[in-house]
Amino acid sequence: MKRFLFISGLAIGFVVGSRMGRGPYESLERNAREIVEDPEVQRKAAQARDTAGKAAQDAAETVKEKAPVVAETAKAKAADLADTAKDKASEAKGKAAEKKAEKDAEKDAAKTEDELSESSEDTAAAGGDAEVGEDRPLSS
Repeated sequence: MKRFLFISGLAIGFVVGSRMGRGPYESLERNAREIVEDPEVQRKAAQARDTAGKAAQDAAETVKEKAPVVAETAKAKAADLADTAKDKASEAKGKAAEKKAEKDAEKDAAKTEDELSESSEDTAAAGGDAEVGEDRPLSS
């Protein structure tokens, strides 16, 4: 932004200076010097510098006073958030363990069913468990 203003000022000065000649430029320069050297303007500029300095000091003092309180509040809030995050992580870990246990139980149940059905097929094939119905006698 500063660069743009500087280049714009140069361009305007060049155009104005080239069209009007040296006279208006010298008049403008003289007026600017009068304004800068005016005691009232210098007094106001000094007053503005003093006011800005006092405001900066007040702001610095306020920051020094409030910084420990703000830091302690931020530290406490961060600790609370960390505890909350740890709690949620442990809950998620617990839920994941429960799901894993459920899946393992389902796998064990399925495995047990498969083993039972295989063993019953083996005994039926060996003749140990023949189908008995009302229309079939026990011994043949």
